[in-house]
Amino acid sequence: MITRTFKAIARRIASWFRRAPREPRGKLFKGSHSAFGRTFALVQLTAGRRPYLLYLPKNYTVDRYWPMVVMLHGCRQDADAFGGLTRMNGIADRDNFLVLYPEQRRLANSLRCWNWFSRSAQTGAGEAAILADMIRSLADEHHVDTKRIFIAGLSAGAAMANNLAVCHADLFAACALHSGLAFGAASSSHAAIKAMQQGVRSDAHEVGKRAFVLSRGKTEIMPAIVIHGEADEVVHPVNAGQTVAQFSVMNELLYEKEHGRPGQPSRSSIINRARSGYKYGVTDLAYDGRVIVRKVMVAGLGHAWSGGPGDQHFSDPRGPDASELICDFFAEYGLRDSSTTTGP
Repeated sequence: MITRTFKAIARRIASWFRRAPREPRGKLFKGSHSAFGRTFALVQLTAGRRPYLLYLPKNYTVDRYWPMVVMLHGCRQDADAFGGLTRMNGIADRDNFLVLYPEQRRLANSLRCWNWFSRSAQTGAGEAAILADMIRSLADEHHVDTKRIFIAGLSAGAAMANNLAVCHADLFAACALHSGLAFGAASSSHAAIKAMQQGVRSDAHEVGKRAFVLSRGKTEIMPAIVIHGEADEVVHPVNAGQTVAQFSVMNELLYEKEHGRPGQPSRSSIINRARSGYKYGVTDLAYDGRVIVRKVMVAGLGHAWSGGPGDQHFSDPRGPDASELICDFFAEYGLRDSSTTTGP
């Protein structure tokens, strides 16, 4: 436990001096995936088929197995815009992982929002099933280590990532939710707008218990990092606390299921300041010295990707770099681990 703590401290210190990622030098592929196979059907135009961008880092070869980070964009965005906003491809070149950007179709949602609030998606079916099938298919095709697949999202993308982390929990090593909502926060588009402003009406602990039940055969914890702006007027910051509560309860039950005994969580909080200005607080929930749930609240940040480029929509460069925070958290669960890349 002491060695793990020292490694975590060393990584955090190194991140303070880390250079901004360079322009990506790998290969970006555009494709489309159908959950119903290759045969043509009208239903594929809306329900079954989704475009995507897949980034292979500059060092990519087929003689090893690679980690993969799945990135789900928010409303009024597409895969290409989200890649530019997060600059995740440059980090992928540096840290050696693939990046998958699924894209919502306008035929499925006129604002390109993922339909995270649909009842089907909240049971692992519908769009959640389409995305899970896409991830599994591309992982198999491109030599991805199936124990090191991670998922992250912004706003509606974060809410959909939450659905996947719960209902397809066996697929992911960890998740990251930026400006998102707790699982099952709404069951219609109208209720979604209300939840964005007021949060979940049901008890967050009950939400965590329901998430545990829906995780089905998950035998390990589901680590989660939750990032939110304290000045977010689109998705109220109350949602961040509810999402943290959901994952705290879910992981408490998963931990007991895995170890046969209740965990003894420890909590810690620190206040940092981003290079460009905003203060941000980090609160960790840990079991056995390992962070399970991390909450990052950024003072002054609205509904925008923290630390993104200044010339992008839904971006605020004055906050800490959310992409780096996410990758540092994922690193605790194998994102940068080169010792397990010889087999899936």
